[in-house]
Amino acid sequence: MTIGRIDSISRILLFCILLVSLTKAIPFLPVVPDTIYYGSLLGALIWLILREGLMLSYTYLPFLIAIILSVWVNEIPAYFRVWFRVMAFASVVLAIGPFFVNPVMIAWRRLLFVYTLTAIRWIVLASFIGWACRLRYVHGYSGFQGFTNQSMLIGPLGGISFIYSVYRYYLSSTVFDRYKEMGIAIVSIVVLLLAGSRSALGATFLAAVFLYSRIYRHHITRLGRILLTVLCLSVLTSGIWWPYTERLRSKMDSSKKSGSLTLTRNGLWQDRIREFKAFPVFGVGFSTVNMEYVRAEDKVNQKSGMVEPGSGWLFLLSSMGLVGFLSFFIPFTYSMYSLFRRESVGLNGYFLGSLLFLFFFHLFFEGYLMASGAYLCFFLWLLLSECNKLVNTNN
Repeated sequence: MTIGRIDSISRILLFCILLVSLTKAIPFLPVVPDTIYYGSLLGALIWLILREGLMLSYTYLPFLIAIILSVWVNEIPAYFRVWFRVMAFASVVLAIGPFFVNPVMIAWRRLLFVYTLTAIRWIVLASFIGWACRLRYVHGYSGFQGFTNQSMLIGPLGGISFIYSVYRYYLSSTVFDRYKEMGIAIVSIVVLLLAGSRSALGATFLAAVFLYSRIYRHHITRLGRILLTVLCLSVLTSGIWWPYTERLRSKMDSSKKSGSLTLTRNGLWQDRIREFKAFPVFGVGFSTVNMEYVRAEDKVNQKSGMVEPGSGWLFLLSSMGLVGFLSFFIPFTYSMYSLFRRESVGLNGYFLGSLLFLFFFHLFFEGYLMASGAYLCFFLWLLLSECNKLVNTNN
């Protein structure tokens, strides 16, 4: 499919979406009501459809059908407001996800993706500067959170910024640009360490392995020299970066004393497994839990319906069953596999694949996959749209 031209109204809508999405990440921005957030996404979708019509991409269509079925076959308590959740989620994924396409949508989402990556880098850089200047605003109740809502968000944003900097390093044509990208990559790693998120750190490491294994797939000896150099530099500079791992070390010490590395999530994981065993086909209902099988009741607010899932993959399995899980997991892993195996996707494909791999691992520990109001949910579905476009182009 050809790339369309983005008109002035589409550009205005793009910057509106970019701004309202950042309100879900940066606490210093004005709070935007849900009606404006989801309404702006629907407005952008309608305008883009009116501009060039639409084609339906069938890759993730079974997932949408599974959402409706999981709600239809279950009796879900009213406080979950399940149909509002469905509509809110649909407004996000239909506007920026891999469901509807036309030439203008492709160009519009690509531009939104690039601007979102740029915004993430600025958030990470500002968070580092705030920490270096010892601003109290960058520390929250759970530790270092930078200029974001919480430490569990700044961690993966630091990982995304690092992978993006590595990607841009290999695109750079001048020495200055390469040193600039190296500097931003180092800052991103520092922010990642300060956040103290073990899942984000592990996901970033695996994503970097994915990216480098593809870039140097025909130069194994050179890759080995790079790994050896990084290892030696890490050892020689350990006196500099080791103090920044204090929060990570305190978490590991607590885990050793308790006898489990996943102590804070074990109860949540067991709840999700119990729900899946009781409702294996369609789950307990889209983005909800069944209180009869929940032991960690303090993780469910029965007034607002807010849920702490503990794992994106397990929550998908428990709330939507095997039907919903497989309808998402199969195209997700197929895209990741295609971007890993096909040389025709180039450096851009390896970059997208490494980000997809980062989320693949991170979703084992965080449950934002179906949380339409979460910033990482917004970015993940925007990423899936880019990956789906590239995979289909190379088929």
